Amino acid sequence: MDLTTWLAYLGVVSLLIATPGPSCLLATLHGYQYGVKKTNATIIGDVTGSFILMLISALGLGVLLASSDTLFIVLKIAGAAYLVYLGVQTWRKPVTTTDPLAVDGKADESSRQLFKKGLITSLTNPKDLLFFAALFPAFLNNQQPFFTQLTILMVTWITVNYVITLLYAIAGTKVNKQFSKPSFMKVFNRVTGGIFISFGALLAGSTSS
Repeated sequence: MDLTTWLAYLGVVSLLIATPGPSCLLATLHGYQYGVKKTNATIIGDVTGSFILMLISALGLGVLLASSDTLFIVLKIAGAAYLVYLGVQTWRKPVTTTDPLAVDGKADESSRQLFKKGLITSLTNPKDLLFFAALFPAFLNNQQPFFTQLTILMVTWITVNYVITLLYAIAGTKVNKQFSKPSFMKVFNRVTGGIFISFGALLAGSTSS
């Protein structure tokens, strides 16, 4: 893969990942609630989900998904349902006067739970699978080793994904430090929960498209 092609891919990937979506929102929320150190589990879960989707796409299942309307709709509904679940959970999350960043290791969710949320949020978006299936061929050269190029594309995506999602988590931490009053935390949780529910509704509404 030549440098020009890689730079073009890097630019496309950076813009796509930086565009706010469920994964970025989840990282921001967890950064706000638990701090960057603990939110790292969420980010690793999200990156792991992307890695799995890339492997599935590389195995050709992305093409299968694109050709099966039923399978695509089922996955969309599953993803939409999970986003709505996250939204309701966030909306109803109780607000305390304790700074969530000051209780490292004692928050109400373990690192394993945060990892699981990041992983499921990433995996339950079938559009990502279709995106990987469509994106990778555009940057592959059939005159060069396939797996070498695929490795470069995957490592680049994972690295950019981790860095950008980490920045969202840091942004969430900054919000916490500036606005840690219970009244603001309640509003923040409800706004964030509402956005998750909206993402879920939009995903569910697109099943007929």
